[in-house]
Amino acid sequence: MTIWKIVSAACCVALLFVASAQIEAQSYDSKKSTEAAKSSPTKETDPTTNETTDASIPSKEAPAPQAGSKWEFSVAPYAFFAALDGRVGVVGQTAQVDASFSDIFRNLDFAAMGAFEARKGNWSIVTDAMYMSLSGKRVTPSPFFSDIDVKVKEFIFDPVVAYRVLKVERGHIDLLGGARVWHVKSHLTFQPRILPLVDVEGSKNWVDPIVGARGVASLSPRVFLFGRFDMGGFGINSDFTGQAFGGLGYQLKPRVALLGGYRYIRVDYVNEGFIFKTAMSGIMAGAKFNF
Repeated sequence: MTIWKIVSAACCVALLFVASAQIEAQSYDSKKSTEAAKSSPTKETDPTTNETTDASIPSKEAPAPQAGSKWEFSVAPYAFFAALDGRVGVVGQTAQVDASFSDIFRNLDFAAMGAFEARKGNWSIVTDAMYMSLSGKRVTPSPFFSDIDVKVKEFIFDPVVAYRVLKVERGHIDLLGGARVWHVKSHLTFQPRILPLVDVEGSKNWVDPIVGARGVASLSPRVFLFGRFDMGGFGINSDFTGQAFGGLGYQLKPRVALLGGYRYIRVDYVNEGFIFKTAMSGIMAGAKFNF
Protein backbone atom coordinates (compact mmCIF):
# COMPACT_ATOMS: atom_id res chain seq x y z
CA MET A 1 0.00 0.00 0.00
CA THR A 2 2.96 2.30 0.66
CA ILE A 3 4.03 2.24 -2.99
CA TRP A 4 0.46 3.00 -4.09
CA LYS A 5 0.23 6.00 -1.78
CA ILE A 6 3.56 7.40 -3.00
CA VAL A 7 2.64 6.97 -6.67
CA SER A 8 -0.85 8.43 -6.18
CA ALA A 9 0.52 11.41 -4.28
CA ALA A 10 3.06 12.07 -7.02
CA CYS A 11 0.34 11.95 -9.69
CA CYS A 12 -1.89 14.31 -7.70
CA VAL A 13 0.93 16.80 -7.17
CA ALA A 14 1.87 16.70 -10.85
CA LEU A 15 -1.71 17.26 -12.02
CA LEU A 16 -2.27 20.07 -9.53
CA PHE A 17 1.00 21.73 -10.51
CA VAL A 18 0.08 21.67 -14.19
CA ALA A 19 -3.42 22.97 -13.45
CA SER A 20 -2.28 25.82 -11.20
CA ALA A 21 0.47 26.93 -13.57
CA GLN A 22 -1.81 26.92 -16.60
CA ILE A 23 -4.69 28.64 -14.81
CA GLU A 24 -2.38 31.40 -13.63
CA ALA A 25 -0.99 31.91 -17.12
CA GLN A 26 -4.46 31.90 -18.64
CA SER A 27 -5.76 34.42 -16.08
CA TYR A 28 -2.82 36.74 -16.70
CA ASP A 29 -3.26 36.65 -20.49
CA SER A 30 -7.01 37.19 -20.15
CA LYS A 31 -6.50 40.18 -17.87
CA LYS A 32 -4.05 41.80 -20.27
CA SER A 33 -6.41 41.26 -23.22
CA THR A 34 -9.34 42.77 -21.33
CA GLU A 35 -7.39 45.85 -20.28
CA ALA A 36 -6.12 46.40 -23.81
CA ALA A 37 -9.64 46.14 -25.24
CA LYS A 38 -10.99 48.69 -22.75
CA SER A 39 -8.22 51.21 -23.27
CA SER A 40 -8.27 51.23 -27.08
CA PRO A 41 -11.65 50.42 -28.62
CA THR A 42 -11.47 49.71 -32.33
CA LYS A 43 -13.45 51.88 -34.72
CA GLU A 44 -14.49 50.77 -38.18
CA THR A 45 -16.06 52.68 -41.09
CA ASP A 46 -19.06 51.30 -42.93
CA PRO A 47 -18.33 52.03 -46.65
CA THR A 48 -22.03 52.04 -47.54
CA THR A 49 -23.03 54.78 -45.07
CA ASN A 50 -19.65 56.44 -44.38
CA GLU A 51 -20.41 56.14 -40.65
CA THR A 52 -18.02 55.07 -37.93
CA THR A 53 -19.06 52.08 -35.82
CA ASP A 54 -17.66 50.45 -32.71
CA ALA A 55 -16.24 47.01 -33.55
CA SER A 56 -16.83 45.90 -29.99
CA ILE A 57 -20.59 45.75 -30.66
CA PRO A 58 -21.52 42.16 -31.52
CA SER A 59 -22.61 41.61 -35.10
CA LYS A 60 -25.82 39.92 -36.03
CA GLU A 61 -24.11 37.33 -38.21
CA ALA A 62 -24.82 33.63 -37.60
CA PRO A 63 -22.52 32.24 -34.89
CA ALA A 64 -19.74 29.92 -35.99
CA PRO A 65 -20.21 26.27 -35.15
CA GLN A 66 -18.82 25.36 -31.73
CA ALA A 67 -15.64 23.33 -31.51
CA GLY A 68 -15.98 19.79 -30.27
CA SER A 69 -19.48 19.30 -31.74
CA LYS A 70 -18.39 16.10 -33.49
CA TRP A 71 -17.49 12.72 -32.05
CA GLU A 72 -13.78 11.97 -31.91
CA PHE A 73 -12.40 8.45 -31.47
CA SER A 74 -9.07 6.92 -30.54
CA VAL A 75 -7.62 3.42 -30.19
CA ALA A 76 -4.48 2.66 -28.17
CA PRO A 77 -3.01 -0.86 -28.26
CA TYR A 78 -0.21 -1.28 -25.72
CA ALA A 79 2.03 -3.78 -23.94
CA PHE A 80 2.35 -3.97 -20.15
CA PHE A 81 5.58 -5.64 -18.99
CA ALA A 82 4.40 -6.22 -15.44
CA ALA A 83 5.66 -7.98 -12.36
CA LEU A 84 3.00 -9.69 -10.23
CA ASP A 85 3.37 -10.09 -6.49
CA GLY A 86 0.97 -10.77 -3.64
CA ARG A 87 -1.13 -13.59 -2.28
CA VAL A 88 -3.60 -15.84 -4.10
CA GLY A 89 -5.80 -18.49 -2.56
CA VAL A 90 -8.43 -21.05 -3.55
CA VAL A 91 -10.57 -23.23 -1.23
CA GLY A 92 -8.46 -22.49 1.81
CA GLN A 93 -5.12 -23.08 0.06
CA THR A 94 -2.94 -19.99 -0.38
CA ALA A 95 0.36 -19.20 -2.07
CA GLN A 96 2.62 -16.17 -2.18
CA VAL A 97 3.27 -15.06 -5.76
CA ASP A 98 6.45 -13.22 -6.70
CA ALA A 99 6.80 -13.03 -10.48
CA SER A 100 9.50 -10.36 -10.71
CA PHE A 101 10.06 -8.07 -13.68
CA SER A 102 13.18 -10.02 -14.67
CA ASP A 103 11.07 -13.20 -14.92
CA ILE A 104 8.21 -11.67 -16.90
CA PHE A 105 9.00 -13.32 -20.22
CA ARG A 106 9.42 -16.70 -18.55
CA ASN A 107 6.15 -16.41 -16.59
CA LEU A 108 3.92 -14.65 -19.12
CA ASP A 109 1.98 -17.17 -21.24
CA PHE A 110 -0.26 -14.72 -23.12
CA ALA A 111 -1.33 -11.08 -22.95
CA ALA A 112 -3.63 -8.76 -24.91
CA MET A 113 -4.27 -5.11 -24.02
CA GLY A 114 -5.80 -1.99 -25.48
CA ALA A 115 -7.84 1.16 -24.81
CA PHE A 116 -10.65 2.91 -26.68
CA GLU A 117 -12.07 6.41 -26.25
CA ALA A 118 -15.05 8.25 -27.73
CA ARG A 119 -15.16 11.98 -27.02
CA LYS A 120 -17.63 14.77 -27.75
CA GLY A 121 -17.16 18.20 -26.26
CA ASN A 122 -16.15 17.92 -22.62
CA TRP A 123 -17.48 14.37 -22.22
CA SER A 124 -15.60 11.15 -22.94
CA ILE A 125 -16.35 7.44 -22.72
CA VAL A 126 -13.12 5.57 -22.01
CA THR A 127 -12.56 1.81 -21.89
CA ASP A 128 -9.41 -0.11 -21.08
CA ALA A 129 -9.14 -3.90 -21.34
CA MET A 130 -6.30 -6.19 -20.30
CA TYR A 131 -5.94 -9.98 -20.30
CA MET A 132 -2.91 -11.75 -18.86
CA SER A 133 -2.10 -15.43 -18.32
CA LEU A 134 0.79 -16.04 -15.91
CA SER A 135 2.33 -19.25 -14.65
CA GLY A 136 5.29 -20.07 -12.48
CA LYS A 137 6.78 -22.36 -9.89
CA ARG A 138 7.68 -21.29 -6.38
CA VAL A 139 9.83 -23.29 -3.98
CA THR A 140 8.20 -23.29 -0.56
CA PRO A 141 9.94 -23.83 2.78
CA SER A 142 7.01 -25.93 3.97
CA PRO A 143 8.02 -29.42 5.18
CA PHE A 144 4.73 -30.77 3.78
CA PHE A 145 5.08 -29.80 0.09
CA SER A 146 8.11 -29.59 -2.18
CA ASP A 147 6.97 -26.61 -4.27
CA ILE A 148 3.86 -24.91 -5.69
CA ASP A 149 2.79 -24.50 -9.32
CA VAL A 150 0.81 -21.27 -9.69
CA LYS A 151 -1.29 -20.31 -12.70
CA VAL A 152 -3.28 -17.08 -12.81
CA LYS A 153 -5.53 -15.87 -15.62
CA GLU A 154 -6.69 -12.30 -15.17
CA PHE A 155 -9.07 -10.11 -17.19
CA ILE A 156 -9.58 -6.46 -16.23
CA PHE A 157 -12.04 -4.14 -17.98
CA ASP A 158 -12.36 -0.45 -17.03
CA PRO A 159 -15.37 1.41 -18.49
CA VAL A 160 -15.42 5.02 -17.22
CA VAL A 161 -16.99 8.37 -18.07
CA ALA A 162 -14.72 11.41 -18.03
CA TYR A 163 -15.58 15.12 -17.88
CA ARG A 164 -13.07 17.86 -18.77
CA VAL A 165 -12.91 20.31 -15.89
CA LEU A 166 -9.88 22.27 -17.12
CA LYS A 167 -8.72 23.04 -20.65
CA VAL A 168 -5.87 25.42 -21.43
CA GLU A 169 -3.51 25.93 -24.32
CA ARG A 170 -0.89 23.49 -23.09
CA GLY A 171 -2.99 20.80 -21.43
CA HIS A 172 -6.18 19.60 -19.78
CA ILE A 173 -7.50 17.71 -16.74
CA ASP A 174 -10.48 15.32 -16.64
CA LEU A 175 -12.37 13.88 -13.70
CA LEU A 176 -13.58 10.32 -14.19
CA GLY A 177 -15.88 7.77 -12.62
CA GLY A 178 -16.91 4.27 -13.54
CA ALA A 179 -16.12 0.67 -12.73
CA ARG A 180 -13.36 -1.93 -12.81
CA VAL A 181 -14.62 -5.35 -13.89
CA TRP A 182 -12.54 -8.37 -12.83
CA HIS A 183 -12.41 -12.00 -13.91
CA VAL A 184 -9.69 -14.00 -12.14
CA LYS A 185 -9.00 -17.71 -12.37
CA SER A 186 -6.36 -19.24 -10.06
CA HIS A 187 -4.93 -22.76 -10.23
CA LEU A 188 -2.64 -23.96 -7.42
CA THR A 189 -0.83 -27.31 -7.44
CA PHE A 190 1.03 -28.26 -4.26
CA GLN A 191 3.64 -30.88 -5.15
CA PRO A 192 3.90 -33.74 -2.61
CA ARG A 193 6.59 -34.19 0.00
CA ILE A 194 5.06 -35.58 3.19
CA LEU A 195 1.48 -34.77 2.27
CA PRO A 196 -0.01 -35.98 -1.02
CA LEU A 197 -0.47 -33.73 -4.03
CA VAL A 198 -3.09 -31.00 -3.63
CA ASP A 199 -4.60 -29.48 -6.78
CA VAL A 200 -7.19 -26.70 -6.42
CA GLU A 201 -8.75 -24.30 -8.90
CA GLY A 202 -11.30 -21.53 -8.67
CA SER A 203 -12.51 -18.36 -10.37
CA LYS A 204 -14.40 -15.23 -9.40
CA ASN A 205 -16.07 -12.32 -11.18
CA TRP A 206 -16.69 -8.98 -9.48
CA VAL A 207 -17.10 -5.26 -10.16
CA ASP A 208 -15.53 -2.38 -8.22
CA PRO A 209 -16.63 1.27 -8.48
CA ILE A 210 -13.75 3.68 -9.13
CA VAL A 211 -13.18 7.44 -9.22
CA GLY A 212 -10.12 9.37 -10.32
CA ALA A 213 -8.56 11.93 -12.63
CA ARG A 214 -6.29 12.13 -15.63
CA GLY A 215 -4.33 14.88 -17.32
CA VAL A 216 -2.11 15.86 -20.24
CA ALA A 217 0.52 18.62 -20.35
CA SER A 218 2.38 19.61 -23.53
CA LEU A 219 6.12 20.19 -23.26
CA SER A 220 6.52 21.08 -26.95
CA PRO A 221 4.45 20.81 -30.15
CA ARG A 222 5.30 17.08 -30.28
CA VAL A 223 6.23 15.99 -26.75
CA PHE A 224 3.71 15.71 -23.91
CA LEU A 225 3.27 14.25 -20.44
CA PHE A 226 0.24 12.15 -19.51
CA GLY A 227 -0.99 10.60 -16.26
CA ARG A 228 -3.95 8.97 -14.56
CA PHE A 229 -4.80 7.75 -11.09
CA ASP A 230 -7.92 6.16 -9.65
CA MET A 231 -9.08 4.33 -6.57
CA GLY A 232 -12.15 2.37 -5.57
CA GLY A 233 -13.58 -0.83 -4.23
CA PHE A 234 -14.67 0.79 -0.96
CA GLY A 235 -15.51 -2.61 0.52
CA ILE A 236 -18.40 -3.22 -1.89
CA ASN A 237 -16.55 -6.16 -3.47
CA SER A 238 -12.83 -5.52 -3.16
CA ASP A 239 -11.60 -3.93 0.03
CA PHE A 240 -9.49 -1.68 -2.18
CA THR A 241 -8.39 -1.27 -5.78
CA GLY A 242 -6.20 1.46 -7.16
CA GLN A 243 -4.21 2.38 -10.22
CA ALA A 244 -1.64 4.99 -11.20
CA PHE A 245 0.25 5.39 -14.43
CA GLY A 246 2.06 8.11 -16.26
CA GLY A 247 4.71 8.73 -18.84
CA LEU A 248 5.84 10.54 -21.94
CA GLY A 249 4.21 10.78 -25.36
CA TYR A 250 5.53 11.76 -28.78
CA GLN A 251 3.24 13.02 -31.55
CA LEU A 252 4.67 11.12 -34.50
CA LYS A 253 1.97 12.27 -36.94
CA PRO A 254 -1.16 14.43 -36.56
CA ARG A 255 -3.23 11.33 -35.77
CA VAL A 256 -0.55 8.98 -34.38
CA ALA A 257 1.29 9.24 -31.05
CA LEU A 258 3.80 6.94 -29.35
CA LEU A 259 3.38 6.36 -25.61
CA GLY A 260 5.65 5.01 -22.89
CA GLY A 261 5.58 5.04 -19.11
CA TYR A 262 5.10 3.16 -15.85
CA ARG A 263 1.92 1.57 -14.45
CA TYR A 264 0.88 0.25 -11.04
CA ILE A 265 -2.43 -1.49 -10.31
CA ARG A 266 -3.49 -3.13 -7.05
CA VAL A 267 -6.47 -5.06 -5.70
CA ASP A 268 -7.35 -6.57 -2.30
CA TYR A 269 -10.16 -9.10 -2.76
CA VAL A 270 -11.28 -11.86 -0.37
CA ASN A 271 -14.54 -13.77 -0.77
CA GLU A 272 -15.59 -17.29 0.33
CA GLY A 273 -12.09 -18.72 0.46
CA PHE A 274 -11.01 -17.05 -2.79
CA ILE A 275 -8.11 -14.64 -2.18
CA PHE A 276 -6.60 -12.28 -4.70
CA LYS A 277 -4.49 -9.61 -3.02
CA THR A 278 -1.95 -8.66 -5.65
CA ALA A 279 -0.15 -5.76 -7.27
CA MET A 280 1.10 -5.45 -10.83
CA SER A 281 3.73 -2.90 -11.76
CA GLY A 282 6.00 -2.35 -14.71
CA ILE A 283 6.72 -0.58 -17.96
CA MET A 284 3.99 0.07 -20.51
CA ALA A 285 4.53 1.03 -24.15
CA GLY A 286 2.13 1.51 -27.05
CA ALA A 287 0.66 3.84 -29.65
CA LYS A 288 -2.49 5.96 -29.93
CA PHE A 289 -4.42 6.39 -33.18
CA ASN A 290 -7.00 9.18 -33.52
CA PHE A 291 -9.77 9.16 -36.13
